[in-house]
Amino acid sequence: MKLNVLIFTTLLAIAGLLAQAQDSIGTVAGKVMDAETNELLAGLTISCEEGGHIFLTDKDGRYNVPLKEGSYTFRFEYIGYQPKTVSGVEVKNGLLTELDVSLEREAKVLDEVVITFTPRKESVAAILNMQRANAAISDGVSMETIKKSPDKSVGEALKRVSGTSIQDDKFVVVRGLSDRYNVALINGTLLPSTEPDRRAFSFDIVPSNLIDNILINKTASPDLPGDFSGGVIQVLTKDIPFDNFGSVSVGLGYNSQSTGKAFRIGLLENTDYLGFDNGRRSFPENFPSTNAYRSSGLESRLNTSRLMKNNYAQQYGGDALPSFSLQGNWGFRKLFDNGGKLGSVLSLTYRNSQTMQSNIRREYQTPDKIDLVPANLYYDYSDTTYSFNTSIGAMANFAYHHGQSKFAFKNLLNRSLETSTQYRQGNNYDNRQFLDASAALSIIKTLINSQIEGEHSLTENSRRIKWNLNYTLTFRDQPDYRILPYSKSLDDVDNKAVPFGVSLRDTYRFWSELREDNFGGQLNYSHRVNWFGERGNVKAGVSGQYKLRDFSTRIFRYEQASHAFNNELLYSAPGVIFNDGYITAQGFVLNEITNNTDRYDATSGTYAGYLMYDGRITEKLRAVVGVRIENFQFDIKTSDFSGQKVNVSRTYMDVLPSLNLSYSLADRTNLRFSASRTVSRPEFREVANFAYYDFQRNAQIKGNTQLDRAEITNVDLRFETYPSANENLSVSLFSKHFSKPIEQVVYPGSSPGNLILSFINQKSARSYGVEAEVRKNLSFVSPAEWLENLVLYMNAAYIFSTVDFAEGISQFDVKRPMQGQSPYLLNVGLQYSTLNKKLSLSALFNRTGPRIVYSGFQGYADVYENARSIIDIQASYKILKDKAEIKLGVSDLLNQRSVFYQNVDLNDNKGYSTQTDRIQYGYQFGRNISVGVSYNL
Repeated sequence: MKLNVLIFTTLLAIAGLLAQAQDSIGTVAGKVMDAETNELLAGLTISCEEGGHIFLTDKDGRYNVPLKEGSYTFRFEYIGYQPKTVSGVEVKNGLLTELDVSLEREAKVLDEVVITFTPRKESVAAILNMQRANAAISDGVSMETIKKSPDKSVGEALKRVSGTSIQDDKFVVVRGLSDRYNVALINGTLLPSTEPDRRAFSFDIVPSNLIDNILINKTASPDLPGDFSGGVIQVLTKDIPFDNFGSVSVGLGYNSQSTGKAFRIGLLENTDYLGFDNGRRSFPENFPSTNAYRSSGLESRLNTSRLMKNNYAQQYGGDALPSFSLQGNWGFRKLFDNGGKLGSVLSLTYRNSQTMQSNIRREYQTPDKIDLVPANLYYDYSDTTYSFNTSIGAMANFAYHHGQSKFAFKNLLNRSLETSTQYRQGNNYDNRQFLDASAALSIIKTLINSQIEGEHSLTENSRRIKWNLNYTLTFRDQPDYRILPYSKSLDDVDNKAVPFGVSLRDTYRFWSELREDNFGGQLNYSHRVNWFGERGNVKAGVSGQYKLRDFSTRIFRYEQASHAFNNELLYSAPGVIFNDGYITAQGFVLNEITNNTDRYDATSGTYAGYLMYDGRITEKLRAVVGVRIENFQFDIKTSDFSGQKVNVSRTYMDVLPSLNLSYSLADRTNLRFSASRTVSRPEFREVANFAYYDFQRNAQIKGNTQLDRAEITNVDLRFETYPSANENLSVSLFSKHFSKPIEQVVYPGSSPGNLILSFINQKSARSYGVEAEVRKNLSFVSPAEWLENLVLYMNAAYIFSTVDFAEGISQFDVKRPMQGQSPYLLNVGLQYSTLNKKLSLSALFNRTGPRIVYSGFQGYADVYENARSIIDIQASYKILKDKAEIKLGVSDLLNQRSVFYQNVDLNDNKGYSTQTDRIQYGYQFGRNISVGVSYNL
């Protein structure tokens, strides 16, 4: 705590000293683009009315104008486009004002447009124009919106996008569909799954202030991957700067139910704060192989067992510290005599949080009763979980422009360490025991993404070639997952003379490593044509991605070493029970229980080609039509319990046509139609014959070697209008038909004491709904000047889905929605900034409807996650001549409990009801209060 405060106050002092050195001029810089296609316009004339300065955009459509402090008016002119005048551009000494401008073609607009707003590159105006110009139906969130929210990661920021919600603050749900139906791209490169047990990318590892904007394509186009149905999430990291810059920011956070409370994390090392384990949890290097250990004698196994460190003791005695974040950014730009430009953006981010949660966990012996009585309950536990999270992120982007070519080298690195200890107490009515158990889980993730890309203009920009080579490393280390259960008879719960004894059968120690290497490349070609009397583009491209994954585990439990075992040792305290002194012939020894199914190797290749036309058929009708062909192959090598080799291979050749039509009803008003065919392929883990025990859910998660891909037909209709640069209104209707949809289910035949979760193909499913979005400046309410800067935005979606089941599949609810599908989503925000732009206020509301986490079978009800409302507020104020900014935020103001429940009464609605539903588990996150300071050097 003292260290955090010292860093915080030191940076404030540095900011105050640096504020004394002010540059004598400011800069206005940006890009100018076609409002319809977002194509950059080179050689465009820019005139500054104050002083009569005239400038031209470079070959990349960029401009950079140094000016003295003041207010300026700019005029943008280009042949074939309607001129635009932007007034009120404020320039301040030592600061960069970013102003991106879109020009309409003369055929569409007759009168000159005059606006009095100065958009930043990351502004709402920029993201709305990207949506309007995009070939596919899309929605997004800008950096400006993220800055006005308490969101610290891309995962949190994504819940602001229309029709989008987040699970666990990191997994994206688009249009209520399960996260497995999404694809994640960063700077155009496909991102792999970061989770071993689900097809999902964990967006919480990407800090929100490393990005420019986020755009989600909700319909397909041939130049996008075809393995999705919900959305293609495109994350764009910061571009090459217009000027040199440097900034630093620091923040502290308080959690209402964690900060300052006793933090029983168990094992916590100093290196954990840096995202690295110091070797304390590592698997011993000289530990023999599974077969060698099992075949060795008792004395040898005892000596080997002593190689394991005793990590069970409570070794941390402090309180939970406030969350802490620190970021430094640096930008560099250099011009060469030959006309070339070199630029770079570097960023380093650090985040740490320490939290605790109080949970409940139940299972029931009866299929539908809700009474909390022993005759109905299988077990009833209370959990307390302490979590420590550290994340270090770095970005290094470099680019060189010269002539008609651009080359870029972009890198993203993230290292995160999460360690948690869960304490569980409660009654197990099945075996008549009172349980007092603990589980310590550590997960270390490493993500490295590097890409080299080039863009070349040929024959006066009428032809373009873009290429990309990329590599992504995903490494997930789970060292020393420890479960230590004590118990005693329910009859002796209140008898202090009867001690708790360890249940050796469940004393698991688990190590696993997952490494995935991804190699990819793309080549895209576009050629400007004049067909149908209108200008358009023919595009073609090829791409390939090859993955290699290696996953392995070692699993152990402690047992009595011999018949001469000293039973008194069973009642030893957790901190000493597995000390070396108790690893003897009269004590404990490790037994390895690793199965043949507990490892797999996998490879996959996706090779695609596409051809498309993007252009106008008539003056008002734009068409994007084409086909994408994807060849997908994967091979998984594992074994069954007997050791027999099990190879799972699949090869799919998918022809994926798509059509996007956009009809201009009026200036800035479009009617869109889209139809496409996409797929959703199984992930390695969903197919591999491997079972993983989840202590929190008290369940095994197992793959299905028979899993097949899903095929989806998508149809969308959308009305959209953009009254001004920062306002929009849209209404969409959509329908999806799934053949063989993939769902996570409770395996038929599971029991409450041996719950098995797996993945299956249902016969078919349908999903259809409506979504709407509005962003409106409230100046129409009254002529009051302050209303000019008050903006209301709201987006909502209502979705209906149903599943058709194959014969022989026993379902609890034959009329249920798709697993993971939310029936509704709602986001509301109110943002205000003062006329001098110094003070900004925002209030944000988010709610997602109840959704099935995993579906049950006849006799075991489906498990739902309840609807939960979240309110976030933030205030920011600029100081030190606008070079510094202070932010105060409160997130999850309502602190509603997240409840996972079984809807046992099929006659009521799917929403959570305390009278008719029964809780399986639930927890609260606590309210968060944060304060941060940023300073532009």
